[in-house]
Amino acid sequence: MMKWFFLCVLMVCRLASWADPILIGMHCQSNYLRCGISPVEGNYQVLGDDKVLFTVSTGQTADITAISGKVNIFYAGKNHSGFRKITWKTENHGEFKAQPAAQKPSNRIYQGDLLAFSINGHLQLVNRIDIEDYVAGVIEAESGAGSELEYYKVQAVISRTYALNNRTRHLDSNYEICDGTHCQVYHGKPRKEPLAEEAAKATEDIVIVDHEINLITAAFHSNCGGHTVNAEVAWSKPVPYLIGRCDTFCVSMPHSHWEKRLPAEKWNSYIKQKRGSGDLASLSDGGILGECNPMYCHDSTLQIPRRAMRTDLKLRSTQFDIEHTSGEVIFKGRGFGHGVGLCQEGAMRMSKLGYSYKDIIHFYYTDVHLIQRRMLLFFKD
Repeated sequence: MMKWFFLCVLMVCRLASWADPILIGMHCQSNYLRCGISPVEGNYQVLGDDKVLFTVSTGQTADITAISGKVNIFYAGKNHSGFRKITWKTENHGEFKAQPAAQKPSNRIYQGDLLAFSINGHLQLVNRIDIEDYVAGVIEAESGAGSELEYYKVQAVISRTYALNNRTRHLDSNYEICDGTHCQVYHGKPRKEPLAEEAAKATEDIVIVDHEINLITAAFHSNCGGHTVNAEVAWSKPVPYLIGRCDTFCVSMPHSHWEKRLPAEKWNSYIKQKRGSGDLASLSDGGILGECNPMYCHDSTLQIPRRAMRTDLKLRSTQFDIEHTSGEVIFKGRGFGHGVGLCQEGAMRMSKLGYSYKDIIHFYYTDVHLIQRRMLLFFKD
């Protein structure tokens, strides 16, 4: 009897740790030294390191600053300084706004707790939040408003899976996931799409795993241009469940096709930089880098990876053809993004046609399973 009791206690503890709030780095694409924090719902208890300093109520504001590797907070005419960490701890599901100095006013509202550190000479704020509240925010930030509930369920499951599979990505900066495109875009609580929270709740705890019951790399992109690509095309390493497939659902969607024109002078300068030395033939002399295979564009003396060209020339995808004229180079492309995994616009179209979120996920990811994340503990045991 006692043995079973301890086993139950151990399992409860493990489940509790699995359900820990997630730590999201805020405003990770900008540096600043001061930020005003204002509760918009509920009260917040403020701690300097482990010492309780005061409580901030709805409508009040305190300023946090980073100076000489420490964080300080100014509130009600008094400065509290010299802390390694400042914590805003919510009392009863509070919500707050954070307004960095010298940035345009933001209407973002964050749920949960707030942590503040001084990192690499600037102030770093961290949102400590329940995973499901975070997922709801990502749904709106990554997908926008106006789609079907079934599509938002798809985004909920892949965003939850991605977050849980990448919780060690930014630990050296005192948070787990950033709020930008490096991880997943997150702008706090959904403001325009009420279905985002409904989708997170409807799919609560569901994640995607491979045949070995490991969380998958839940890659997604805006539009594949009619065909997704194998993982090794984008990242040089094959992944069994990230296999390219024909996708007719996205071909009539907004980002299916694109065109970009470059002046001949700019193109020649780019090629010269890549070639390193030597004279260039003019575009009228038969063209330069006119031949392309799935990985490279090349001529007889030079080849450039499509991935590099996409980054260097700010192209929407690596799926493009090149046309040379007497005065410019024309890129005619398909899709928007890396092309691996789930095509968001294709998934949106599928949801409008009546496909379930499970059908859509299985269409884009090969031989995967949807399970409750708490079941990972049992499978791993």
